[in-house]
Amino acid sequence: MKAKASIFIHRPIQEVFDYLTDVSNLPAWMTGVDGARLIDPHVGSGARYILSYTGGWRSNDLEVVVTEYRPPAEFASTVTRGPFAFEGTTLLAEGEGGTEVTNIIEAGPDSLASRIASLVLGWLLRGSVRRRLLRELEALQHSIEGDASLKT
Repeated sequence: MKAKASIFIHRPIQEVFDYLTDVSNLPAWMTGVDGARLIDPHVGSGARYILSYTGGWRSNDLEVVVTEYRPPAEFASTVTRGPFAFEGTTLLAEGEGGTEVTNIIEAGPDSLASRIASLVLGWLLRGSVRRRLLRELEALQHSIEGDASLKT
């Protein structure tokens, strides 16, 4: 399943990129993320981090690896350890007075039941994931535009 959402943030592209690639900011805008920490001391392609994620009634630690790190235009990652697989890509484009941010997620089923549900209700699930992505982007927008320390 693949879903995509976009939003315009009234901040310079480099500030937006820096904010969304700082894993310590993830709990402020990413649904279900209770905490995040880098495993590797560097930031960039190949860096790994742990997300403490609560989905529904269960909490899990997900190990994530950065697969693309191209400042200030692209950031992508994939889960390498955890109960479900997903790949996420965030694309940034400079616009008049700010930055367009597009978030794309590709997720696979984590069980036979979710595989069947995806086949039968895929269109409904995609819509739900798209709405979730948009809510997360709105939270990102609020976090960045509302953070006085980022304003020049």
